[in-house]
Amino acid sequence: MGPPDLREIEWERPPLIEPKRDAELERWVRELGVPNGYPLRFFSRCPWLARSMARLVTVDLAHLDCDLADLVALVVSQDNSCRYCLAGARILLRVSGMGDAGVELLESELVGAEQAPQSRLGLEFARRLSRCNPPPSPADVDVLRDAGFSREEILELAFATVQYVAINRINTLVALPPDLFERLDHGWLTGPMRLLLRRVVEARRVHLSPIVLSVEEKTGPFSAEVAGLDGLPAGRALRQMLDEAWSSPILTRRAKALVFAVVARGLGARRVETEALTLLTAEGFALSEAENTLAHLASASLDPIESALVSFAPETLWYEPAPLQRRVRELRGQLNDAELLETIGVVAWANAVCRLSLALEAIG
Repeated sequence: MGPPDLREIEWERPPLIEPKRDAELERWVRELGVPNGYPLRFFSRCPWLARSMARLVTVDLAHLDCDLADLVALVVSQDNSCRYCLAGARILLRVSGMGDAGVELLESELVGAEQAPQSRLGLEFARRLSRCNPPPSPADVDVLRDAGFSREEILELAFATVQYVAINRINTLVALPPDLFERLDHGWLTGPMRLLLRRVVEARRVHLSPIVLSVEEKTGPFSAEVAGLDGLPAGRALRQMLDEAWSSPILTRRAKALVFAVVARGLGARRVETEALTLLTAEGFALSEAENTLAHLASASLDPIESALVSFAPETLWYEPAPLQRRVRELRGQLNDAELLETIGVVAWANAVCRLSLALEAIG
């Protein structure tokens, strides 16, 4: 029996954020080479989030096989039931030359016998890291090494996975309308659109030289996770995203650190939790009160926005799309659009960074 039709995935409508044009952002996106900047209008009220979404679709690979990276997008999006991302992943596979039957077979046998052994093991690792219940172990990494993966390939495999962990959550929490992708996926992918997307796909298949991080790039929030990707294009992209997120004035740094601490506690990412607590104390939040907040997910020391975020963040660890989208709709009564978007971005990247941290510990 094949996978369910994408349109059978329950998905809230209309989107939870209204799109807003930003001429400067759209010009920057075009210069970056993103073929379709329209979805970024949903994120324009939170500039760093919009820029991070554009960067994510253009992060190059230095080592990992691009075909495997495309399959990771499919398996992680399928695992998280992101209707928008699933349709997009299927389109990329079609643009790369795969027919409808091939895509359907991949979805039904994604980590099964139809896959080449090395790809199958890579996808099994990606699914384990996405679910993170439990997270990958050193033994799981040894299996990849024995199958011929280099350390750099495993690192890029881990980042490819967690970037879709973030993308899935962002697109799901905003409830981006999947209609355009689904129309393309059901036979409208012809002519100029196919040619444009194919150029983007082919551009990603040119592996880059190593990118060595500067001393400054190895400092800042969650620097251990960034430094763990030193030498890879992903390391610089992650550093840029975290720096922009942390300097954004929409939510306080204290609120962001609280979200990271809560997600880290839920996933067992001890290194991220320790740093988040350090960031909290630097913002004047007593360590004892922070520990109490993590234990009870509530505290008299929290302001209304912090209380809302601390309550919401654990719901993003594992979820079904529609119920979580309805939960976001409830948050709209407590947060303005910019605050809601930054909350979505922070919880999504907290989930990604925590999973990355656990993967780095396993990789060693």
